[in-house]
Amino acid sequence: MTIEDVNSKTNEKATKPIVTIKNLNFSYVTGGKPNLVDLNCVIEPNSKVILVGANGAGKSTLLRILTGQIFIGLDSDEFDINGTKKPNDQANGIAFLGGTWKRRRTGFEGMCPYTMDCPASEMMEKWQNQHIERRDELVRVLGINLNWRMHECSDGQRKKVRIMIKLLRPFQLCVIDEFAADLDIFSRSRFFDYLTRECEMRGASVVYATHIFDQADSWASHITFMQLSKVLSPVHPLATYAPYQEILARTGAERAMCPMYVLVLEELERQYRAQSDVFMEDNQCLADVIMDDQGKELGGDRHVAEQAGDQTGWVSGRLTRQLCAEEEVKKREERMEKTRQQVN
Repeated sequence: MTIEDVNSKTNEKATKPIVTIKNLNFSYVTGGKPNLVDLNCVIEPNSKVILVGANGAGKSTLLRILTGQIFIGLDSDEFDINGTKKPNDQANGIAFLGGTWKRRRTGFEGMCPYTMDCPASEMMEKWQNQHIERRDELVRVLGINLNWRMHECSDGQRKKVRIMIKLLRPFQLCVIDEFAADLDIFSRSRFFDYLTRECEMRGASVVYATHIFDQADSWASHITFMQLSKVLSPVHPLATYAPYQEILARTGAERAMCPMYVLVLEELERQYRAQSDVFMEDNQCLADVIMDDQGKELGGDRHVAEQAGDQTGWVSGRLTRQLCAEEEVKKREERMEKTRQQVN
């Protein structure tokens, strides 16, 4: 193979999308309710994608597919993750940050290795030594002390060590399922900067599913919405995405202090209203309205008996319950008296 051929392959890899998925359908139960419907996804190199959506929309399912944790039951016209149809966590340039970070474990999950009485430097020690320069860079970025005793670490410190280990091998696609809650804002900012450099230097990409949007505005380059219909929206470049630019242009009282938060809030509101009939015209959820009325009833507040303008007819919820209780006591005494008369 000539030098020209090598350069050609390198350039092709640098410009080829990291992710190409066409018409993917998936259900956890064969023949059951679909969890992903006609999903299309193209992620170009050097993309920092925020993945957002409502609870249960399918975000985590998509992330597990991208990292090869789900590989059975996939039906698609095209499926290419970093040049392979069978991605796997770290094995094919894919890094996954997610799963259980907390110290509290159930009795069925066994011991968490990140709670063992050993220093951080001994966690997968051979793996660290194979990537010593990258390990040291991650130590600086995340503020890790390799002498930390893992069983004494906080959840945030333990998370930093796990991130370090998961990113020891250079990645082409880093998939993150909500991890930022335990990192302090200084460490999170430095980590976002690190991901940006990784994307720029090697044409890598990051998909970050989150409900926390501080710093996301300045870090992300793209956004995509996993919708309640189980369909993924296009991957929108934020620089040209009209709804986002409209929010950025708002001024005065309408100004968005966190534009990404406002964008996602308004999109989820639209999705919920489109998928459900439980909202009233004033955007109040019917469940909220019912609970509010019940709360007033329990509190004994005044209720208008008729909506046609009759302001006199009302009952107290507390008084009503008291009268009903007294009525039940009276009826019970009458039944007991009747029984005694029959016996006599």
